[in-house]
Amino acid sequence: MRFRVGVACMLVAAAVAAAESKPAPTQQVTVGTVDLKSAPVQKIALNRTPPLFDTDEPATPQIATIDVRALRAAGKLQVQMTWRDASNDSATLEAVPEGRSETRFHKVPTAEDDRFFDAAAVMVPANSTAVAATPSLQMGDPQGVVTIYYWNATRGAMRMEAAGRGTTRRTGQAFPAQGEYRNGQWTVTLDLPDLPAGTPVAFAVWNGSQKDRDGRKYFTVWQVLK
Repeated sequence: MRFRVGVACMLVAAAVAAAESKPAPTQQVTVGTVDLKSAPVQKIALNRTPPLFDTDEPATPQIATIDVRALRAAGKLQVQMTWRDASNDSATLEAVPEGRSETRFHKVPTAEDDRFFDAAAVMVPANSTAVAATPSLQMGDPQGVVTIYYWNATRGAMRMEAAGRGTTRRTGQAFPAQGEYRNGQWTVTLDLPDLPAGTPVAFAVWNGSQKDRDGRKYFTVWQVLK
């Protein structure tokens, strides 16, 4: 088992390594200045991470591309991601009980512990003004800390940071985001802080029906804001 897991980890590294060089000039996202509807659409190919364990479901590619629009206005960068998805994997979870946790008799588990949900994220270098080389696509690296703007169809939006695989942490901060599923398609719009032209950005999508979670997902190579 240890050997098989080691091989799987090597496969993940190999799948990502080819995408970690400096982005080519053609890998660009043109930012609009009027409104999102008129902003140029960038169709970006998605890569699929391979399974890590023998018990993982087959990582069959089901989502080939993602359409990205970006708008710079009012001191923020608005990013819209659209992709085809045959199922809406979301749920309404029960609200957290009121009162301090230590005053409750027992924990209240969710009834959705056997489900996985659709999600999307935008990853950027934490310090976009001092980017000498793109961080690792595997959640950054010690020399290239990344910020992840993550949206989940069930849990909403949260900002996270990472400096490599296994280091992702929640910052406790949210940000404006909204998602809509209609006619077999997700449209997710995230409001990010304004990022200057030349900033590397990468996108990711999780497909709940394929039990995607954590590092099991679809991801793009680095793009550059134009």
